Amino acid sequence: MKSIRNQVEAGAFEDLSVPAFGHELLREILLPEILGQEYQSMLYWAGRKLARHYPLEAVEELPQFFTQAGWGTLSLVHKKQGEMEFELSSDIIQLRFQSKKEPSFQLEAGFIAEQVQTIGKHAAESFEQVKRRAGKVILTVKWDKKDMITE
Repeated sequence: MKSIRNQVEAGAFEDLSVPAFGHELLREILLPEILGQEYQSMLYWAGRKLARHYPLEAVEELPQFFTQAGWGTLSLVHKKQGEMEFELSSDIIQLRFQSKKEPSFQLEAGFIAEQVQTIGKHAAESFEQVKRRAGKVILTVKWDKKDMITE
């Protein structure tokens, strides 16, 4: 993964171990309270914004970023023309399933959509599918080769 420039260096935090409780307080209690009904869409766009701050060079770098960010274990399940499907799982996701009726993974979906869009130069959107019994989330990103991004 490319060194993160002008941002918080991910590597600076690798050796630290902190409780996930603080992260979950912000994500699952405070943000929904502040954002209200806009919580889901704001998380999606926040994920896209984060991706612009931490651009990756290749889709293959996504799992490493997710691990460094503490978002869970991400793996590419399948790829076909115009679509990729990722699987996201972790202990914290399991706990989120237990403690929340409808946990959101829109932050992660937005992040993936923006990375795929930037890398592939095609407009991309992503959506989540919660697999509560399996203890994982499926994140599907789709794009249209005809919808080119020119910058």
